[in-house]
Amino acid sequence: MYIDFNKLAENSRLWVYGSSRVFKEADKVEIQNVIVPFLQKWSHHGKSLTCSYTILNNHFLIVGLDESINPTGGCSMDGLQKIILEIDHNFNFNFFDRLNVFLFLENKVSCVSSKDLNQITGINQDSLIFNLNIEKKQEIKDWLIPIKDTWCNRFLK
Repeated sequence: MYIDFNKLAENSRLWVYGSSRVFKEADKVEIQNVIVPFLQKWSHHGKSLTCSYTILNNHFLIVGLDESINPTGGCSMDGLQKIILEIDHNFNFNFFDRLNVFLFLENKVSCVSSKDLNQITGINQDSLIFNLNIEKKQEIKDWLIPIKDTWCNRFLK
């Protein structure tokens, strides 16, 4: 069952996909046209899944699922991955480039390759990075963390 993202429980499971480029308004409309019909039908073993999505900071597509109502599993997860791959392929967002990291610099999101971090002027161990490994909706409020607390720390030495 598709619901408004704000109505998902705080302990809902999340999948975060970061785009290497900014989502334009037309992209957002097209994403909505693809993902909402999928989420409206998303189910696991014939049981509807209480789910939603949101776009944050014009770079992040986030899918949420309230597993306290109905959990997900293999085939339903395959379906989600398939639709995300389709969106990624159609728009060239580079969701699956795991070398990309997302910095919060000068009040905006910057996507860079982790191997290039040491070449960026003005960043240091305390610069903020988006933690795309968050697993619960409640963690969104704390997903900006200092680079020193991430695996990217080694690229600044």
